[in-house]
Amino acid sequence: MRIKFLIAAGVLTATLPLAPAFAATSTANMTVNIQIIAACTVSVSNINFGSQVAASVAAGMVSTAAMGGLFTSTCPNGTSPVLTASQGANWSGTTNQMNGVTPTNLIPYSLSWPALPPSTGVAVNTQIIATLPVQAAPAIDTYTDSVVLTLTY
Repeated sequence: MRIKFLIAAGVLTATLPLAPAFAATSTANMTVNIQIIAACTVSVSNINFGSQVAASVAAGMVSTAAMGGLFTSTCPNGTSPVLTASQGANWSGTTNQMNGVTPTNLIPYSLSWPALPPSTGVAVNTQIIATLPVQAAPAIDTYTDSVVLTLTY
């Protein structure tokens, strides 16, 4: 009886259709990329001549490092940064000017700095110098100007 059962089971198994034993698959290609761009970081400290008597300003003044004006830039190795400054908020012809709380009170000044060296990837400190030319004694007031510094690389 046992042999008949095994033969019947074998015949039954042999006549069943075989179904695939795997799932369908699909594939897609993916690209991974990155672009490294040149980017510099910059910071600057404001220049503040402090409180001065009118006669000192009239004689002309040059800012010192203690008065601020330290421009710090860090650029990728191999870039050649160039620093420029805007004309300021109170530009007149060819002169930067600080204006007082009374808008007609003006003190002319100029900014200067050395050329920046080619970057090596480390921070570079550049001292920006503000110069007040010899001039008539200014009115008693508080004077300011705003200048945008731009680093092109």
